Amino acid sequence: MAAREISPHLLLENILSLKRSQLFSAVPTRELEAVATVAEELRFDRGECIVKEGDIGDSLYLIKQGGVAILKKNAAGGPTILAELGRDECFGEMAVIDEEVRSASVEATVSCTLLRISKDALIDVVMNAPHLGIELLKIFVKRLRSANERIMALSSGREKQS
Repeated sequence: MAAREISPHLLLENILSLKRSQLFSAVPTRELEAVATVAEELRFDRGECIVKEGDIGDSLYLIKQGGVAILKKNAAGGPTILAELGRDECFGEMAVIDEEVRSASVEATVSCTLLRISKDALIDVVMNAPHLGIELLKIFVKRLRSANERIMALSSGREKQS
């Protein structure tokens, strides 16, 4: 991982943000410091597109402040909200793991601050902290269960598309 110059205050703030997330909560602080050093802080205004469905995915994002909506184009070409995520949650992990294009778009629902963690940085951490891989799997399973419930609701006509 290529470290960059970062103020001690911002470094501590980013480590605390990482530690609060389900994904990074069990990672030792020394390894979180390495991630926090390479994480890029980005800000987005309400309604701004963060990632676009079909784009190449090379980063995972952690929501430091604010919230986002995960959107997928429906058959009519409009957006369907798949999920809404808030502080300390992450997105973009699928594209980082399988090296496929983004499966959905992500839009800021309010002004938000994100930490962008590159694929290379994430893989370095997983290699040094294998339990992070288990946390990624837990996130995948949780989201798959949610998607299955949504599919069942849609197929039974109980839920309308957004």
